[in-house]
Amino acid sequence: YCFFFNDTATTEIYTEQIVGSVRCVQETGINAEYMGNIQNSQQRPMTTSPHNPGVIISYVTLLAINILSSQFKIPVFVQMFVSAIACIYIGSYTGIHLTSPKRLKEEGIENIESMTTKDAYMFPVYGSAVLFGLYLVFKFIDKSLLNPLFTLYFTFLAVICLMNMFEYHLESFIGGWKKIIVLQKKLNINLGFYKNTETITISQMNVLTLALALVPSLAYLFNKNWFTNNIIGIAFSISGIQTLVIPNFKVGFIILWGLFFYDIFWVYGTDVMLTVAKSVEAPIKLMFPVDLTATPPQISMLGLGDIVVPGIFVALCLKYDFDRYLQNKEKQNIDEKAIKNVKTPYFNICMIGYMIGIAVTFWVMIIFQHAQPALLYFCLLYTSPSPRDS
Repeated sequence: YCFFFNDTATTEIYTEQIVGSVRCVQETGINAEYMGNIQNSQQRPMTTSPHNPGVIISYVTLLAINILSSQFKIPVFVQMFVSAIACIYIGSYTGIHLTSPKRLKEEGIENIESMTTKDAYMFPVYGSAVLFGLYLVFKFIDKSLLNPLFTLYFTFLAVICLMNMFEYHLESFIGGWKKIIVLQKKLNINLGFYKNTETITISQMNVLTLALALVPSLAYLFNKNWFTNNIIGIAFSISGIQTLVIPNFKVGFIILWGLFFYDIFWVYGTDVMLTVAKSVEAPIKLMFPVDLTATPPQISMLGLGDIVVPGIFVALCLKYDFDRYLQNKEKQNIDEKAIKNVKTPYFNICMIGYMIGIAVTFWVMIIFQHAQPALLYFCLLYTSPSPRDS
């Protein structure tokens, strides 16, 4: 599905297009012959389970920073910094799966689609086409007519995204619920140009995750509160980092540098990005309270693009670290304990680069009193400490 992510620092919103898939299927980034060496592979072993302490701490931190922000005045930079780092950490680690080839075949995901070099070159072109198309739509059609459609669209996406996230984390506790079928029905579809028979299967797990996902989604639909906006925005960020598959560093560099020039043109060269971003009412940014007692409340923002686009590159570095580890252990049995102790130098360097980048973005924004597209700084920082043997 399409996400129209913001790509900016705190005071303004900018928009760009990211394309992912509805189902949260992650590329392992690890060769199948190494996967087969993992013990108990039929139990879907993972590099990090959903109970990984770092992942749990990140979730708790996200919840805490949002709750505390509603009660106390926490500096915007602290809110932004903590939220962005936590989202990238969760998305990177939950996006790594170590599964045997047989298990992948059983789940029907042995051939996972990923971006090609051509896709990477065309990425900014497609994004520009969508951005300019939206600009024309909002220019000639009243946004009061369009925004209800955008709200419904993104609410629907939020339900799907949250269902996948809840299922991912609940599977370890009540995985058996996926096998308990509540409803199964065949539908004969005949649209003239398309004829097929589809089987709809709803499990007990689907019912539970749908109920959980509807709570924040409907809350956002009816009141558009900043807190519910952040719940959905965080889910979009994590899901985007998990699902956007970059096969190698070459493709990653092309995407980063393509979006680097994309940002320069649309942010500084025209008013297109700003106009579209201010017109679209959707959870495509994280919102950080500055002063909730003011009228109207003062809110700063961070576009999801500033989290997801750098985040998929950080996730690639993590996958590369695991791949190097498994290559060195190719002929050894690898247990889950050993996997959790993998050293991640490239991931660490890239995370430090992101921290520096977001700090520099915020500093430049304060100095010039103008919103800054953070990818300008991330791109320069990310493409320096790159693996030579990628």
